[in-house]
Amino acid sequence: MRYNCSRCIILLGLFIWGAFTVKGNSIHCDRDTTLALALIRENFTPGGDPGSIAGKVAESLVGTPVEDVTMMDSIGSLSIRVDGFDDMTFLNTVAAISRLATSPGHKRINELGAEIENLSYRRGEDHGFPSKMVYFSDWVVDNKSRKNVVELTENYSDNFRTKSLDKVTRQRDKYRALRDSDAYEGQKMVEMGFRTHKVPHLKRETASEKKVLDDMKDGDIVVLLTPDPSTDALEIGFVRKREDGFHFVHPSTETGKVVEEKDILGRYIKRNAKRAYGWRWLRLAK
Repeated sequence: MRYNCSRCIILLGLFIWGAFTVKGNSIHCDRDTTLALALIRENFTPGGDPGSIAGKVAESLVGTPVEDVTMMDSIGSLSIRVDGFDDMTFLNTVAAISRLATSPGHKRINELGAEIENLSYRRGEDHGFPSKMVYFSDWVVDNKSRKNVVELTENYSDNFRTKSLDKVTRQRDKYRALRDSDAYEGQKMVEMGFRTHKVPHLKRETASEKKVLDDMKDGDIVVLLTPDPSTDALEIGFVRKREDGFHFVHPSTETGKVVEEKDILGRYIKRNAKRAYGWRWLRLAK
């Protein structure tokens, strides 16, 4: 089932029952409200495992358009939207809904904004664009340290590739928020911390190995890695377990929408061998 909402962007918003607000201003987006409520109600299992429902949540968003959400954000503030995704906003939205639906504290839907902020920003604190984690490696380092996710990559491989992550500032003209000089300088400082950063990876062929597939679970996070030395992630998504194996659900720039790939994971990664030198594997922490 596909849900969509035309151009609805909620900045620093609070999800509330039946409506959205942004610093006191009402935002009309009934379909977004319906989607959030439906996903949380369908998967509401207090004290459950967020990783176990992440694949289902991701599947519910198949068909949603791919948009340059982070690039087009002019101030770098928190966004809650389900009408369009890039890789990182898809990752954070699916993870946040999954965590909220399984929270042992019986959190209400109006805490979704806080949950997305927790996952999207360094140390879970929104201080504008430089605090937003736009590189997957940055996201992993921060969310692993706060026990929001666990990484499985290094359990099966000791391979890594050293990169200097600076593609965002290299492409300053593409990011509206970086028109602001302070934001640009702040992002440069962040990227200085990721010079010669070691990015662990699994070889492409391991996605078809029995020991890996036996340990993989529905809802795990899979990231294809680009050979571009200035950035890390090529594609970010979640796996869905089917009768024939695991299938990758992700925002596809090729099709312009969120898709579930027809090929099983190993075959899909092999098919993209020219674009991806390897992959990473993570899981939402319970």
